[in-house]
Amino acid sequence: MKNKKSVSKKTRAASLESALGPLWKYYADTEVREIFINSFDKASAERKGKLEALPPLFSSRAAVTALVKNLAALPGSVSRRPGGAAGKVLELRLADLTKVTCAEGAAYQAVIISKMPAGLPGWAELVRHGCLPEEGKKLFEKILGEMKSVLVAGSNCSGKTTLMDILANGLPAGRRVVAIQGDSGLALRHPAALCLDASSDEEFVELLRSADKFLPDYLVVDSLDGIGAPEVVRAMRNGLAVIASCHAESALDALKRLEYMYLSSRTSFGLDEIRSLLASGIGYISFQERAADGKRRVTELSRLDGYEDGRYLLTPLLKYNYETGAFELTPAGKAALA
Repeated sequence: MKNKKSVSKKTRAASLESALGPLWKYYADTEVREIFINSFDKASAERKGKLEALPPLFSSRAAVTALVKNLAALPGSVSRRPGGAAGKVLELRLADLTKVTCAEGAAYQAVIISKMPAGLPGWAELVRHGCLPEEGKKLFEKILGEMKSVLVAGSNCSGKTTLMDILANGLPAGRRVVAIQGDSGLALRHPAALCLDASSDEEFVELLRSADKFLPDYLVVDSLDGIGAPEVVRAMRNGLAVIASCHAESALDALKRLEYMYLSSRTSFGLDEIRSLLASGIGYISFQERAADGKRRVTELSRLDGYEDGRYLLTPLLKYNYETGAFELTPAGKAALA
């Protein structure tokens, strides 16, 4: 008798191959991470961190529209429109956690397919590929054990979601994890994880406001970009340990962006009050970048020790030295591991 899981997996693969059509060749290539369609006659793929042009794959706009419809119709596919039912942007997450972002208007048509890496990475893979040193791994493990909130910041495509996955999946099995996500591709395999997928920005905020009712030990939020900042900070202030991510150009820039998001929510708090709230809620900030060679690294890990005299008290624990090409553990980092 054939294994049902094996048959189901083969059936899903066949359906995906049929839905992708001319893209399947590139999707099945393990060295390709992302596929970009800028118009029906212009496409490219990222292979090993480098972008390469693809030959014409579609004959018309209608063919690209059919591709999106076929992907949305796949079993296990989840879709959402961030701008509401009439929005021009459609986000899909396929059964294998591949993320598909589509936009179509009178003068444009674009599709981005971001594959989930085969075999979910862990700490060992990050260390082996030079994304993080062994000391950095130990620091993160110590932070998780302290039940402190962590803000994972970084530039676009720098590997924030991968680090979020590793942090959340590395929590003790006895901890309850609640993940609230919109368009991200978190691949949580923690035995006590509850994943709540929001189908709109409004639902995302509503779930954040009710997060404590799901009784989490850790709340995982990916990602804070324009919405949800006040709700996440409130959760931190209420004693929840939070792992959240946001786009930023440095650890300090991440805090500045959260300030702006908070102010944009029409809060009654002043800037100094918001900064105090952030400093009392966030325990640590990691920052990562994607280098010109395509490699993604955690280039800074800092502890947020408070807010005084108009400035955040950020204490670096780990830094990446671009001149030497090596990670450096600071005195504070060494003391934290002692």
